[in-house]
Order: sequence, then structure tokens, then C-alpha cells
Amino acid sequence: RRRRRDKGKRGEPASAKRKGDGPMSAMIDLGSRIEEASHSRINVAGDSRIGPASYPGVVDFGPLLERLPAIGLEDLASQAALLKRTDRKYLLNRALTAELVEYLCSIQAEVLSIGGAREFGYLSDYFDTPDFALYRAAATKRRRRFKVRSRVYLDAGLRFVELKTRSGRGQNVKDRLRLDDVPMDVCERLKRGLPVEAFDLTPDVTGCPRIREWLAARLTERGVVQTRRAGARAVGELAWVIRSVYTRTTFRLPGDSRLTMDRGLTLSTPSGWSPLRVPEVVVETKSSKHPCEADRWLWRRGVRPVRLSKYAVGMAAINPGLPANRWSKTIATLGGIA
Repeated sequence: RRRRRDKGKRGEPASAKRKGDGPMSAMIDLGSRIEEASHSRINVAGDSRIGPASYPGVVDFGPLLERLPAIGLEDLASQAALLKRTDRKYLLNRALTAELVEYLCSIQAEVLSIGGAREFGYLSDYFDTPDFALYRAAATKRRRRFKVRSRVYLDAGLRFVELKTRSGRGQNVKDRLRLDDVPMDVCERLKRGLPVEAFDLTPDVTGCPRIREWLAARLTERGVVQTRRAGARAVGELAWVIRSVYTRTTFRLPGDSRLTMDRGLTLSTPSGWSPLRVPEVVVETKSSKHPCEADRWLWRRGVRPVRLSKYAVGMAAINPGLPANRWSKTIATLGGIA
């Protein structure tokens, strides 16, 4: 009976309680996996690196990052694991991003370092209904809305389903469920921009009972729906609609705030639509309540937060018929999308 239960469906986590189920232990496990991978890199036949972090115009901040003191994942998780937070997002060009990194050096910010690496690959698949109900809820600012995605940490092979909701005070709340790991040879191919055919990255969030029931339970707990049955209906038609791939660097700021820099952002769809490449660097500050020092530094330079959802901007760019007033200024700023 246990063997049948553990077998599961595509992307389904094992029924046994995993070490990485909680957010803190999952982050620590992520660090150990990246360190293991850094000592046993897999050679992948094919073209040279042509993934999203290497297309022309992507910023290389390696020398600047080496000047910052390092912080390990376990320390970062214990000091600034903000799963309930206020986020502010900015779009920066190459020159201003370099100035920001210089400023972070001056205030003794720390950069996440795992196994000697300070930049890490992310792959996220976003889910929506056939009529894009989740997108439309965000576009019209419905109070009880949510977002579902799966995320793969390409330097460790860890994979999660994540649910993002908003608290009554407007803070983002993130819950996540650990899935089966992605083999490192698959991750290496993805980082190099090579095709992957033998492994299905995208979990079946509606066909997998564990994932479906977990989502229904979290939606009920977060007040998005009133009952688990309503939650099951809300996720019953979800399907993969868009993928984002990028390279992220994470900083811990004084006051236990965090800042992330995403570069080489590439958006694509399951239907094979030509990928959209974002030339700007996406900077996001994450604090428990008040603006952090980096926010104020950006404001002094006339840079204001923008409405930016990788999922929403990608969907609006690929589907011009969708309502996009909330992100129209951001899309106009991204006139350089190619």
C-alpha cells in the first residue's frame, strides 16, 4: 500500500515526510545540494553556453560581487527568510545597476555564496486557466487572488510548487511544496540553453492528487476560498502557460532586508512562441514593512518602483488581447524586448 502511494503521478512528491518540507530546511537543503553540484560538475555535450544568462548585453558583475562579504544560505535563511514581506521592484540599466552594486559594497551588504558561486539559475513555470482567470484577477486587482508556479533551482536540482497570495495588509505570502528533484544533467542542459526531451519539468498540478489537495488546503488557509472543495475547483483547470528563466544574485542588507538582482530574463511559452528577452536588470527589495536603504538610494536617483510581474508582463506581451493597463508603463519601458 505504501509503495502504491509513493509511486504517485507526474511531478508528485513522495508521501513520506521530507526533510525539506519546511521553508527553512528546504533552503538549507538547497545550499548543500548546490555545494555538492559545484564539486561534481557534469560535462554536457553540445553548443557552448547559450542560456538566458549569456545572450548579448547581459551584465557581468562578477568582479564587483567578489568585493562583497559572503553570507551562507543557512545564515541568510535564519536572518532574512521573508516568506511574508513587502516587495518593491525596479528596472535598471547596466550603468545604474553597477552603481547600485557599488553602493551595496559601501553599506557592507552581504551576497549569498554557495560552494563559491554567487549567481544562480532559476526556472519557473506559471499556471493559469484556459481563459486566463488568474491573470485577469491580477489585472483587475481582485483582493482574493493567487498565483501558482513551479520553480527549479538549476544549480541544485531542487523543485517546488509555490503558491503566492496576499495578506489583508497587502503583503505577499508564499507557501511551497517540495517535489521530486530534477537530475543535474537536465539542469546543466537547461543552463546551456540545450533542449531537454527525456524529462518532464512541469508538474501536473491538476492531475497529481497531492499537489491539488495541497493547493486547495493552502488557498483555504489563506482566505482566498472558503472551503477546500472551492479550492479544488479553483485549481482544477490550471495548465502551464509561460516559463521564465534567469540568473539571480541575492543580497542581505543591514536591517535584515533582502535584495535580488535578476538578469538575462527570458520568457517563453509551451506553444513554442519565440522567447522574449528582457535587456534590463530586474531589482527587487524585500522587507518586512518599511523601505530599506536600497529603496531610498534608488529614490534619491529618481528611480521609482514599477509594477512588474514576470508572469503578467510575459502574458501581456505574448497575448495582446489581454487587459494590461496595470503594466502598460512597464511594458512601454521594456520597449527593448526582443
